[in-house]
Amino acid sequence: MREADWSRRRAVEVHDETAGTFAAEYSSDDAFDSPFRYGRHLIDQAWAQCVSRLPPQAKCLDIGCGVGVYMERLLAAGFDVTGIEPSAEMRRLAAEHAPAARVSDGSVLALEASGASYDFVYAIEVFRYLDAADNEAGHREIVRVLKPGGLYFGTYVNKWALDGFRQFAWANGVAARLRGRPQRYHVEFETPASIEAKLRHAGFSQVTVHGAMFAPLRALYKVSGSLARRVAKQTMPHEPTLSDSAWGRALAGHLIVIARR
Repeated sequence: MREADWSRRRAVEVHDETAGTFAAEYSSDDAFDSPFRYGRHLIDQAWAQCVSRLPPQAKCLDIGCGVGVYMERLLAAGFDVTGIEPSAEMRRLAAEHAPAARVSDGSVLALEASGASYDFVYAIEVFRYLDAADNEAGHREIVRVLKPGGLYFGTYVNKWALDGFRQFAWANGVAARLRGRPQRYHVEFETPASIEAKLRHAGFSQVTVHGAMFAPLRALYKVSGSLARRVAKQTMPHEPTLSDSAWGRALAGHLIVIARR
């Protein structure tokens, strides 16, 4: 099986397996409950700022809509949103947040929409699971379906994040090969400079990259949840400096991209 085919298949299988975990994480409103909630809180703030810039009743596309919580927010605000999600279990859970008719099986590699159809397209924690060639193809598809001046919001895994995830993924890959087993799933890493260059190459006219999440918190949550919560409450007010300053962005846990066609 080709690497690209394997990474797509494994992404779907992993999300079928973990859909319930995602739903449980989203059920909490406490940003300090877990590293997932802490990171999502920061992503949600940036996403909401993008949404505030949309015209009334803007047409939106949620790529990899998961359990549908972002669709639910847009629908409540009066926007016209549809979602695509290749995981059947995720689609089942998404029906609890958005009308089932608005969510369909689909891929960012072949969006079922005519050109210049959407005001806003977003893909939260999607491209990390696809290889470089699929990332390039998916970005071009997003440019194709966005209206002139339309907005794209996406998140990516930071190559040099201080949580050491890249090194951990590499070690797991080596161990899997030694055991003669496949990796659990593919992870595509980016830097602020690499993702900006790739999106401009895909056809976006404006690209801004932000960092989010003081990455060492992820490791601290694994060591001591109670200590991590206390530290997280201290770091949250300083996130702009810790994660989105010129030096902090390259080391942050998440990269957030806001781009305009």
